Amino acid sequence: MHNRPEYAEMIIVLVRYKSLYQWYVTDKEIWYLDLKKLISSYRQKGFEVHNPDDFSDRFDIAVVNENTAEEFLQRISGFQVSHEELRKMLVQKTYHDVLDMQPSLYVNFDEKELISSFPEPASYEHYVPYGWLGKYEQFTEEVPINNRYWIINGENLFFMQ
Repeated sequence: MHNRPEYAEMIIVLVRYKSLYQWYVTDKEIWYLDLKKLISSYRQKGFEVHNPDDFSDRFDIAVVNENTAEEFLQRISGFQVSHEELRKMLVQKTYHDVLDMQPSLYVNFDEKELISSFPEPASYEHYVPYGWLGKYEQFTEEVPINNRYWIINGENLFFMQ
């Protein structure tokens, strides 16, 4: 695994794209899907933004949406993890805190939706592309059963820690 999940820093994200589900463990910053909205929000609050048109920190992709998803996902492909890898970490307790292992975001490119359960004030759901739905709520029930790395033999490992 390229990155290890770390509470509110290196987050676990489930992506649905072309009906396929894939887990990623990445830096939290790349998941503000519409950086232009984020920058506008900072400016409206009186913050100075240096180089507001420089999106090089995210592969020069200002807005990650259904049109740019393929390029974006290709760029972060090295951060893909299988549910088996995540399950192994959870079972072997190779993490600092169980909160490290809980998924933070569900990005569904097929349905143009982002659901955040990110535990800190980051409001990813406010910075989704136009035409997308962003919401803050628990999404583990949205995860297909065969991708729920935290369930083993019907037991929820998040509640057993």
